[in-house]
Amino acid sequence: MKAIAFGALAVLALAGCASDLSPRDTVTAVSTTDAGSAATMISAYRVAHGLSPVTVDSRLNRAAEHQARAVAGAGKLSHGNFGSRMDEYGIAGYSAENLSAGSPTVDGAIARWKASPGHNSNLLMPQARKIGLARADAKGGYGRYWALVLGQ
Repeated sequence: MKAIAFGALAVLALAGCASDLSPRDTVTAVSTTDAGSAATMISAYRVAHGLSPVTVDSRLNRAAEHQARAVAGAGKLSHGNFGSRMDEYGIAGYSAENLSAGSPTVDGAIARWKASPGHNSNLLMPQARKIGLARADAKGGYGRYWALVLGQ
């Protein structure tokens, strides 16, 4: 049985999230190079809360890259069909996704997630052992979009 945790719904509503991901903005760059730094920061935070550290997983990176590109192109935050995307990338078991827009740096995005109860709950999901992180830059919208996927 697949259990999926969703965070950030209230924050996304405030951010003007929509389920329509039709292209609106031009995506200028997509990268997963900050995933290692994110894993280090998230691991330290989790260990301080008595949880296991996380490592970077290439499948989770690809799933995060997919969604970062989609939300940057749309200029809006949306999880879309999260469950289908996890299936598409072969991600089973507990998983969660955090999205953010506008933070210029990965530590800024993580700080926002820590300050948001739903996002923070995902960061501290006991079942998480791996992460994937991607950022996408776009002309228009919030400029920089972040997607974090946590999984077993």
